[in-house]
Amino acid sequence: MNESSPGLDGRMVTAGDPPADGQHSRTVRVLVFVVLYESERQIEQTLDRVPQALIDSSDVDFLVIDDASPDASAERALDWARRRGVHRLTLLRNPVNQGYGGNQKLGYRLAIDHGYDFVILLHGDGQYAPELLPEFIRLFRESAADVVLGTRMGSLAAARAGGMPWYKVFGNRILTGIQNTLTGQQLVEYHTGYRGYSTSFLRSIPFEQDSDGFHFDTEILLQAFHVDAKIEQFAIPTHYGDEICHVNGMRYAWDVLRSTVRYRLHKMGVCCSLAYRNLSPLRYRDKTTHARSSHSAAVAAVRRLGASAILDLGCGPGYVARELERAGMRVTGVDAHDPLPGMMSRFVRVDLERDPLPLDVFDFDAVVLLDVIEHLAEPERFLLGLRHASEARPAVRPSPAFVITTPNVAFVVMRLNLLMGRFSYAERGILDLTHKRLFTRSTLRDAITESGYAIERCEPIGVPFEAALGGVMGRILGGGSHLLARLWPTMFAFQFLVVARPRPGVRQVLMQSHSVQRGAVAVVGLGG
Repeated sequence: MNESSPGLDGRMVTAGDPPADGQHSRTVRVLVFVVLYESERQIEQTLDRVPQALIDSSDVDFLVIDDASPDASAERALDWARRRGVHRLTLLRNPVNQGYGGNQKLGYRLAIDHGYDFVILLHGDGQYAPELLPEFIRLFRESAADVVLGTRMGSLAAARAGGMPWYKVFGNRILTGIQNTLTGQQLVEYHTGYRGYSTSFLRSIPFEQDSDGFHFDTEILLQAFHVDAKIEQFAIPTHYGDEICHVNGMRYAWDVLRSTVRYRLHKMGVCCSLAYRNLSPLRYRDKTTHARSSHSAAVAAVRRLGASAILDLGCGPGYVARELERAGMRVTGVDAHDPLPGMMSRFVRVDLERDPLPLDVFDFDAVVLLDVIEHLAEPERFLLGLRHASEARPAVRPSPAFVITTPNVAFVVMRLNLLMGRFSYAERGILDLTHKRLFTRSTLRDAITESGYAIERCEPIGVPFEAALGGVMGRILGGGSHLLARLWPTMFAFQFLVVARPRPGVRQVLMQSHSVQRGAVAVVGLGG
């Protein structure tokens, strides 16, 4: 069955009136999306409670998707639309049950594809008050929120008065508390089904990768946290009536906790999920402020060298460059992507994997390569190229110090995972999906020395717990990890920092060679 509305068949909807205060004057197109399953007794009463002003509004359309109900839910919804003369409503009936989350995916995809600004999820069984739909729209228009949640758990007394069973009240509170602890958020409730999303937010996340089950609601909130979405909450009344509950409480709790723990592990770099991969606006975080991170160790190493001109290869957002600039050094950054503004004296856009470097490394006092060589298919060839391409004269200018960091693939956690048959890539960390070469301490030393560099120091770096956890616990764990890395580097070092200097290459040696006797070989363009 399909009663196609003008909004969903492609007609442009005109703007409505601006708010009375004159602010936030941009009007929005809103889709009220009703999910329907086995609700033939409640659907007409639920739709009857929708404010008439919304039904009459040219800015609001209605979409009802019946998820292959075995009863007459779809027919009752269509009867209501005909009886009330509602033409801005589209009714779809899935040929096969998609699940609670799967059904939502269909509605959100339609909202995006048909140019709506905001979509509100309304349950067809009347558990959530349709009278509050205007409040969702008001909050969205006034706050430009990405997510608007109607929460029932602000008051336990109100939740009980609305008929929520005690076990659901306590289960909701306990699950929400655990999830807030794991995510670092402060939501009143994760488990409300009354919510609205901006389509700009929905476009920014792969919601179609989420579960088709009831914990879809949790997973889309976790994605909102991951992209720093703006979330607004407001209190709604609780109502439990004669609707049919299809949720297995224990299974739901397990799925919710599993998804939340997986999100936390993804944030820590322990595992990787397609639901969150590459969503963060800044993939690499600032670690220069943490005492025992590889970045702070690299900054300290460069400062000890007394260098003034620094080449930062693979500079990323520029956090390390900024710290070196603050120490009075001049930094030239190189990366395939622009850094944040004002981080360094000069920036050159170069893809280190594909493009020749338009700079001479011997023109600098120090070259910084932090977490770069593991991203290269042939790091040895890259290091050799930096030596051999130089036109500098080592007799006039000494070789620059190279400060290199890279993960330790023989870290104890990697060994234990392999012992258990696990080799799980992550969005960042040792098994970052973009890593092409992995090193132990011995293979790192071999790669550097065989590329023609003399190693001056190799320093183990512990796990950056302070960057991952923060607070007192992060500092305590970081100190313990640092100590273990010093005691047994090959086992407990999370990364290694190497300071090395390139030996003169063939070109540089020829520049310094003096002619003893000239014969048939003409040395052209090498000076002397």
